Amino acid sequence: MRLLNNNKGQVRVIEAFFASVLLLSSLMLVPIVQRNAGNSNGVLSANALSIMASLDSNGYLASLVDSENWTALRSSIQSCVPLTLWFNVTVFDENMTMLNDIPICSGSAVSDDIEAADYVCPSTSPNFAIYVIRLQLAAVD
Repeated sequence: MRLLNNNKGQVRVIEAFFASVLLLSSLMLVPIVQRNAGNSNGVLSANALSIMASLDSNGYLASLVDSENWTALRSSIQSCVPLTLWFNVTVFDENMTMLNDIPICSGSAVSDDIEAADYVCPSTSPNFAIYVIRLQLAAVD
C-alpha cells in the first residue's frame, strides 16, 4: 500500500522519460553537416582553423584585413603553413563579397584533395565589420 501512495518517485521517472524523449528528438531533428573532405579525414581543415586562430590573437588578422595589407597577410600565413602544404586565402565581407583583389596563395594547386576552412573574424576598428577568411590547404605530392 505504501508504494502506491508514494507518487514522487513515479513523477520523477515520468519526468526523466519525457526529458530523454525531448533530447533524442532534438538530436534527430538537427541536420548532420557533411563535408566533402576527400580521403584525408579533415586533418587539413583542422590545421587551417588552428593557423587562423593563432594568427587572430590580439586582433592581428583583423588589422591586416582592415588595412588591406594582403602581402603581410600572405607572409604571415606562409610563415605558419609547412612547406609541404599549398595554401590559398580568400577574404570576404559579411555579404560574402570577395575583398582581396590579388591572389593570396603559394603558387598553383598541386593536389586534387583541397580542404577549406572558413574563419569568422571580427574587426577591432570603430567601424565594426565581420570578415570571413577562407583558408584552403592541399598537400604537395
